[in-house]
Amino acid sequence: MPLPFIDSIKKQISQQDHIYGTDSSRGFAYDFDFSTPVIATAIHAGHHVRDELIPFMEIPREQRLFEEDTATEKMIQRLPNTIWALESRAVYDLNRSPDMALPLTPEKFWGIKVYKKHPPPEMNKKSLESHARFYDFMGTVISHMLDKFNICIVLDIHSYNISRQIEKGFASPPVFNLGTESIDRSKWKEQIQAWLMALETISLPREITTTVSENEVFSGKGYLCQCLSTWDDRILVLPTEVAKVYMDEHTGKVYDDVIGALANEFHRIIH
Repeated sequence: MPLPFIDSIKKQISQQDHIYGTDSSRGFAYDFDFSTPVIATAIHAGHHVRDELIPFMEIPREQRLFEEDTATEKMIQRLPNTIWALESRAVYDLNRSPDMALPLTPEKFWGIKVYKKHPPPEMNKKSLESHARFYDFMGTVISHMLDKFNICIVLDIHSYNISRQIEKGFASPPVFNLGTESIDRSKWKEQIQAWLMALETISLPREITTTVSENEVFSGKGYLCQCLSTWDDRILVLPTEVAKVYMDEHTGKVYDDVIGALANEFHRIIH
């Protein structure tokens, strides 16, 4: 199927080897040099909430921070091709389809009431336009990757709260979890195995022991993977979860040494 695209970005790519900046929607930032067919995303890294939405919100900032993938953008920003969210998933969730992306009811946000009163339709429309803008941008850059390399691998980087998984019964949640249930394993078996093996080589400070699993705490059924996989069979999305060993998930304090190590190690294993 034809990939979506943004004409102005398509034209910019045709004229420049390196594009970077913040999208006009203010929903995401990006940095691409197109030197490899690998794109790293951090679609839940965002924390910003538009001023117009704040009066409607009930969720405390601390609770919102707990649900976001804090600092995941810092893990990927040494890589050649990166894109990361700026707006909070409490505004719209890029890993959900447009009809499910707005957390207007608790059922769409882990039982948490995000809004005390629903935002007016024009504000919701603006959020969904930003959601669409992200996918149009992804279609634009991926189309260029496919033309150039005949393949595109998307490292879909997330993080998760260890305490929540322990509450669910996982005694020792892994540091890294790869979700593959939405991937054609018969086609991408070698690439999946290579990524799992690469993750196992990651070394972290603070005596953190690297553990890697597949479909243990998450199975990779998010919209990003499912959507991009339908665009073209040359696109591989690897939904990769990092346990919040790099921060205090309750206070939001980030451990800079662990984040730095993750950034360095992702750079090493991808190159």
